[in-house]
Amino acid sequence: MSNSSASAGNVVVIDSGLSSAWNTGRLVYQHDFYGNDNDVMVANANTHGALVTAEILENAPDVGIIALKVMPDDGSGASEANIEKALQWVVANADAYNITAVNLSLGGGAQTTAATTTISDELAALAAKRVLTVAAAGNSGDGGATQTVSSYAADVNQICVSASTGDGAFPSWAQRSPSLTDVCADGTDVRITNLSGVTYTANGSSFAAPAVTAAVARAQQAWVEQTGTRLTQSEFLDLARSTGKAMGTAGYFELDTDALLAKIAQSAPVPTAQSATTITVNASGAPAGGVNAHFNLLVDGKTVGQATVDSAAKDYSFTANLTADQAHKVQVQYDNDGFVNGQDRNLFVNKVTINGTAHSPAAANVTYDKGALDGKDVVKGQSSMWWGGTLVVDAPAKDFPVQAAPANTTITVNASGAAAGGVNAHFNLLVDGKAIGGATVGTAAKDFTFATNLTADQAHKVQVQYDNDAMVNGQDRSLFVNKVTINGHAVAPTASNVTYDKGALDGKDVVKGQAGLWWNGTLVVDADKSWFPSAAGTGAVASALSASPPAAQHADGQDTVWQHLVAQRLEAAAPLHADHGASLYDAVPPLDAYAHAAALAEHHPDPLHPLDAA
Repeated sequence: MSNSSASAGNVVVIDSGLSSAWNTGRLVYQHDFYGNDNDVMVANANTHGALVTAEILENAPDVGIIALKVMPDDGSGASEANIEKALQWVVANADAYNITAVNLSLGGGAQTTAATTTISDELAALAAKRVLTVAAAGNSGDGGATQTVSSYAADVNQICVSASTGDGAFPSWAQRSPSLTDVCADGTDVRITNLSGVTYTANGSSFAAPAVTAAVARAQQAWVEQTGTRLTQSEFLDLARSTGKAMGTAGYFELDTDALLAKIAQSAPVPTAQSATTITVNASGAPAGGVNAHFNLLVDGKTVGQATVDSAAKDYSFTANLTADQAHKVQVQYDNDGFVNGQDRNLFVNKVTINGTAHSPAAANVTYDKGALDGKDVVKGQSSMWWGGTLVVDAPAKDFPVQAAPANTTITVNASGAAAGGVNAHFNLLVDGKAIGGATVGTAAKDFTFATNLTADQAHKVQVQYDNDAMVNGQDRSLFVNKVTINGHAVAPTASNVTYDKGALDGKDVVKGQAGLWWNGTLVVDADKSWFPSAAGTGAVASALSASPPAAQHADGQDTVWQHLVAQRLEAAAPLHADHGASLYDAVPPLDAYAHAAALAEHHPDPLHPLDAA
């Protein structure tokens, strides 16, 4: 599967697997650590993991989903070893998959103080990466007579979520502790709608945690847009606490996602003048062992782009927004020097051009820092880079002039799609190759609107990138783009300034624009500079547990098997609800549940779903 990120990053759900009956969003990656395969789909239409995932998507529809299954198909319980394996995968792949949050609606035990488990080292590693883990506090409460939370939720490197009623009180079954609970969220009669439009209600801290997980993903997206960095756990909790709603029980507060996001929006950094910078490196190379020379382009130590060069000299161009009227170090870092079977791999830099000003590699303001970029082994600049190292151009402030104020741009994509295997079409919106946002589309045509700041009085390429084409059991997933509107300028997909770049966005396999995107690819609108007028001002960078027998205990009292913090009841929404003390599936008559799954086979056949064969 692709490891591309959704606009709000990717969220990991460590749980019991997924069901084709429920929205799985943009499923970026899946793995079953219980069955040791890459199939997390189970026969149970209302499996706990699918419900948790669907709730996250209802609160944060732009996230990508990574589903890690750690339980048998019946969802009876998970070994600590499998949960740790899943978290180890997250630690190893957090950067590559742009993971922003992890949801753990799992638990067991009753801790009165901060606790450690076998997964504490993984939780600490994720916290250090600013990947926030959200854990359910538990449903073994006794009306607050004792103050405990689940053992996983008691770890200091995760966000402990206790279930509330949504109006300032606690349900009697909610585990909570004023010293361990970080935030409360509604976990009673949580409404979740499946792909057939049937709405269910669920209860439990399992369904309080996903609301916080979704808030984390949205807050991280907003914070990155404002500052370029992610929130730490303490920073997120400070924001949640300052914007949350105080509860009737002192020391607790309920999450208010809208208020939290509003506060982030008000916390924009002080505007700084920007230079929309184009850097062009003219280079060639000598290969060795069939591998060409490669370089990264950095500015002031931060990576801007990279390229692999062949024996013919060629221009490689990169763009970046940099602080204007300020000197910068433009760095060409050669990183794969080698000698193979008598062949010497080398990089040759002929010229570095910054916003139209050309710099020779032998100029007085250019140096060659051999080996690590550490200020040691520095010699005069030269064209031929015989060793791994970095060519550094000390570019003066005049190379980075102040640009016109950015154009506050609104882009609306009117689109629909055809689903396959129960998964809808998804697209990313890019401008000049940089992601602005993304959306998952249904069968009904709908407007998807995005806001961004772009360089004013300059032409831009607005790109609708369809990225999850598939054929599943005879169903062809496709995206249909009806119109793209840029600051009020409506463009048909078949207009003369629109093309369809099939496959990778690489300028190959380009055809005329069309509404039906039958293959993965990018619809590119060449938007005229007049569509991006300058804005005023200076530019800115912007339940209880399932009724299962008690699990075996470690000598220290830690549960060996960790169960779902499941709803006390799951039922189709109705004007009146019966007593909530029933078990999870009692409210859905068995015949109705199986009939519904069988009916899905007519529209979304799935070979991974045993009921489809019935």
